[in-house]
Amino acid sequence: MRSSNEISGMVLKAARGAGMPLGCAEDLARIAPLLAKDNTLSLIVGLLKVPLDRPVLEEGSLRRGHPVLTAIASLDLAAAGIEARVEDEIDASLAQMMQQVEIPAGPFEVDTAVWDRLNAFAAKMLVPETEASRLAGAGAGLTDND
Repeated sequence: MRSSNEISGMVLKAARGAGMPLGCAEDLARIAPLLAKDNTLSLIVGLLKVPLDRPVLEEGSLRRGHPVLTAIASLDLAAAGIEARVEDEIDASLAQMMQQVEIPAGPFEVDTAVWDRLNAFAAKMLVPETEASRLAGAGAGLTDND
């Protein structure tokens, strides 16, 4: 069982580990509890494997972009008063979820394999520890007596 905050925090770290820009990762993390509620959190794992191509606005439609980036671009364009169709169903669903205000609190059952895959993406953000990094002040130091 995982809380809404725990799920959002893990998705934020996983998205950053996958190379997603911070603001996009934050938007994805915000809707993660909605996916967990529907037991579809595994969709995020799939999204983190997709290349982070930027969407292109052509003839009034957003095309060829990463689903998260396309969803966010459609919301940004709408806020600027520019009409843009989102042709992909997943992109449109993500944009619709991102417009929702009410996020469920949880707790939610999260599949262990999905959590492990998210954790693997999140681990890409970590820097390996070395003796040199500890001597330079990283971590708790060589003697931690708190």
